[in-house]
Amino acid sequence: MIESVSRRAFSSSSGTYNVRASELARERKLNIFNVTVLFLDDTQQSFQIEKKAKGSTLLELVFQHLDLIEKDYFGLQFTENGSPPSATNTEITRWLDSSKSVKKQVGVNAQFWLSVRFYPPEPCRLAEEFTRYLLCLQLRKLLLDGRMIAPRNTALLLASFTVQAELGDYNTTEHTNSYLSELCLIPKQSAEDERRIRELHKLHKGQSPADAEANFLEHAKRLDCYGVESHSAKDYSGKDILIGVTSIGIVVFQNNIRVNTFSWSKIVKISFKKKQFFIQLKRESSESYDTVLGFNMRSGRAAKALWRCSVERHGFFRLRAPRRRPLLGALGALAGVTAPTVARTETQALEDARRSRSSNRSFVRRSSSRNRDRSAGESPALVVTSSARGSKVTGHGEPPPRQAWSDAPPLENEDSDGGFLERSLALRVPLSYVDESESESAAEPEQDSEAVCVRLSAGPDGRFGFNVRGGGNNTPVLVSRVAPRTRAHLQEGDQVISINGKDVDEMTHDQVVQMIRNTKGVLTLLVKPNAVYEPEETGPEEPAVCFVPLGSGQFEGDALEQSMLLLGDGLASGAALRQYETLLRRLPEESAVAKLPNNVNKNRYRDIAPYDSTRVILKNGPTGDYINASFINMEIPNSDLVLTYIATQGPLASTVGDFWQMVWESESSLIVMLTVLAERGRAKCHQYWPKVGTNPLKTSNSLTVLTNSEQNLGHYIRRELVLKDNGGASRAITQLQYTAWPDHGVPEDSAAFIDFTRLCSQLRNHRAVIPTVVEEMTEEERILEPPMIVHCSAGVGRTGALILAETALELVARRQPLYPLDLVRTMRTQRPMCIQNASQYKFVCESIQAAYSQGLSQDN
Repeated sequence: MIESVSRRAFSSSSGTYNVRASELARERKLNIFNVTVLFLDDTQQSFQIEKKAKGSTLLELVFQHLDLIEKDYFGLQFTENGSPPSATNTEITRWLDSSKSVKKQVGVNAQFWLSVRFYPPEPCRLAEEFTRYLLCLQLRKLLLDGRMIAPRNTALLLASFTVQAELGDYNTTEHTNSYLSELCLIPKQSAEDERRIRELHKLHKGQSPADAEANFLEHAKRLDCYGVESHSAKDYSGKDILIGVTSIGIVVFQNNIRVNTFSWSKIVKISFKKKQFFIQLKRESSESYDTVLGFNMRSGRAAKALWRCSVERHGFFRLRAPRRRPLLGALGALAGVTAPTVARTETQALEDARRSRSSNRSFVRRSSSRNRDRSAGESPALVVTSSARGSKVTGHGEPPPRQAWSDAPPLENEDSDGGFLERSLALRVPLSYVDESESESAAEPEQDSEAVCVRLSAGPDGRFGFNVRGGGNNTPVLVSRVAPRTRAHLQEGDQVISINGKDVDEMTHDQVVQMIRNTKGVLTLLVKPNAVYEPEETGPEEPAVCFVPLGSGQFEGDALEQSMLLLGDGLASGAALRQYETLLRRLPEESAVAKLPNNVNKNRYRDIAPYDSTRVILKNGPTGDYINASFINMEIPNSDLVLTYIATQGPLASTVGDFWQMVWESESSLIVMLTVLAERGRAKCHQYWPKVGTNPLKTSNSLTVLTNSEQNLGHYIRRELVLKDNGGASRAITQLQYTAWPDHGVPEDSAAFIDFTRLCSQLRNHRAVIPTVVEEMTEEERILEPPMIVHCSAGVGRTGALILAETALELVARRQPLYPLDLVRTMRTQRPMCIQNASQYKFVCESIQAAYSQGLSQDN
């Protein structure tokens, strides 16, 4: 009966209702809860996850929402009391564990903050502009709330890059004296701070938001506290200290000063027991015991947190792949506390980014320097959008200054706002060049299984947008720096196998650089992608020193201090060298006398000849009035001092008589020689003086020279000479021969070079003469000191370096601002090609900066 009824019931129209499925849907809905995530730009978003969901689920939702590619550097933070992470609640701040349930870690109605968890030691290696933008936002927050401390000068410089990134170029009509007062840039911001930030902002003209942020990161990464997760502790004597964990190891701070560093390569084991945290160091060959350092933490929970932090950072930065958990890891009683593992290491993250060669997508920048009077709930008014094609700023409905984000190169005469820093920092650390090399012809490279062929076109400046390091002594040639426009093709760490079809295995670094420099049009590289970051270690594994000199206290804020700050900025970012490369090597001045048939053979190098307007004119020259030498006068502002020089080539055998006639007529008593007689089998200078104990050298019909003494003082030789004429008059001449500057390269000891330069200044003759620079001089002539005669081989490269160094030292001693680029420009108006290459310019700038930071300015 039942069977028949069922058949009749379902034989016509029918319907079903799945009770179980509806119950399950109801249960799932009840098991979902909301979490709120606050992002680095102060926006927030709510996400729905199941109550049993693990942290990895929430992290993936957040990363998908941001479209974040390089997500391994980021994490979610939460606090036990729900207040934002700050310098005062570090004890209750935790990271979301991706392997554990979200609800068990934080409970219902959770609130998270997106933060940088692993700080890249080299931010320029990040492939995505968006990732670098988020890193900048994080660092700015840390600087503002005191979790990250920077010297005042460095903080002001970082703030100026923030202003450039968010407001664009300084505009006199839009940016009044109070335009910075509405922004929170540094802690305890004062009117004087705003004035100095404004002056620095003017000098960043032309930098796009991406460039300004890249320079911000270049300086921030050199701070002692960059990337440090600090934990409060006490040392063995009970003093309060901070133990920080970084990419390089474990560091110890006391009174915000780093007092010790233990690199990962020196650490054997890290452990904790109750309230104590232990570091076991590697046993040295001379030791018969293990060194174990113990630190007292505030609680057992704090000791465990420090241990977990150390394990995670070691795994991320030092391992090639994550460690597997021990087989008994789940049985905590048997295996002990299981060491945490990271999902991926930095090596894997960089490899993925390299394989994807991700192109920078469009994204929206929001002002991170919020108005001081704005409530926390308001959104910032300034929005910056960025894409791979460029960047622009919009604010309050007004168009941005066009010149800020223009792709066109700056005009040569645009120096109204200071002009020392380069207008565009697309190539932040330019290549260093050598003096001489032969160009190679381009050829098609031979492919191999692991290599990638990359073809690069030169930019408007003729450069390809990357640097290299290594070469020679069986060291690989690696890409060390890459401009934003080149990152789609090359990445830092790529190994260069061949250039234009030429194998680089047997090439020196200088040869590689010169081959790249000599390539016109398209550069063809065969590279092997290499994502492993191996920091260059020179001695102890310490972070690089900050290039920005600290305020000197007594002179803080003066013009010299500001100019040295800018010099450090330019050297660190590469702007100083790139702008040096834009200088004209010689002016369109006549050099007709040097090209006369009877004078051509008096030139050691045919392409280096003095200008007619500044050449030294001999009155009684043995072979005429021409010598390859130029007067160079360097005026010291706000004083009556003019440093006078004769820059000349190393004498040829046929021009020794002309050289000594020039010495006699100029009344000079000091000759500075910056070369040896021969280098690499090539003559660089003829020996124009006799040896000690030999007969006087007759240089012409009227002059003879005698060497009285010779002292070898290490990096230089001092000779005392006597120059006599037929009339019985004589003059004592001191010759200083600097022997530590090779023809290719720069000296190894900058301090020795500075000491040598100061010795040259002390030996200057102070008798008054008037060197004739221009024959038809309409202005009143100045009484000048006898010139210092300086020569190397050509009389332009190392000769210009010494002139630049002495002039810079004199400016520093008189507390005058120092702009080396302007000094080089002044020299080249008087003799072409002074300071012949970027490596010489960089060496002198770094030498002066080092001398200044050591208190040279206070010696006088």
